[in-house]
Amino acid sequence: MSENPNSTEPRTLPVDAVLFDMDGTLSDTEALWQEAEKQIVVEHGTRPPGEWTAQQIGASLDASAAYLQEHYGVRLDAAEIQRLTIDHVLALLEEGFEWRPGARELLAEAKAMGIPSALVTTSPRSVAEAVARPLPAGSFDVIVAAEDVAQTKPDPAPYLVAARQLGARPEYCLAFEDSVNGTLSAQRAGCLVVVVPTHVEVEEAERRLILESLAGVSLSDLVQYL
Repeated sequence: MSENPNSTEPRTLPVDAVLFDMDGTLSDTEALWQEAEKQIVVEHGTRPPGEWTAQQIGASLDASAAYLQEHYGVRLDAAEIQRLTIDHVLALLEEGFEWRPGARELLAEAKAMGIPSALVTTSPRSVAEAVARPLPAGSFDVIVAAEDVAQTKPDPAPYLVAARQLGARPEYCLAFEDSVNGTLSAQRAGCLVVVVPTHVEVEEAERRLILESLAGVSLSDLVQYL
């Protein structure tokens, strides 16, 4: 098991690293993407915006742009849709956002125990850094964003890259997710996954624990259960 060279605390759990999804898992920001995309549809689409679908939750910017073009007739190229989406989301983040219950506490617990951590997201780095900025310095050892991988979730690449950068074994990593795409990505990488669904249902499966909330949950509890 790899050790965090910056920590003087002994490792007491059989966990190499904790890997956190961002939107909907760490931060209550999934709705910001929805709001941004709806604004683009209203301004540039040929059909009115509808309810978000499971396809859009945790999707990459490439996939989201293609969805807006196909389903809502957005008459912009993919690069422009992505640029507008990011700009809208960054502006909304400036207005403030909420954290998901219990997520920051688990992250702080891992840090106190000397367990390395990563933020693993399909969002671009500019958005990931904006979300992570209010957290205590050094909360995440690495950030793996959309630009860091050739394939995003549900491909396993984001979680494999995060584990490799932390010197961790994927099968000894604990991943926290809220979406179907993210859960598949983490499991395909070999991680144990704790799922707290927010907008879409995620089915039960092996090496997957589904909870209603992370509030009041400790890493020790999760490891013992899994």
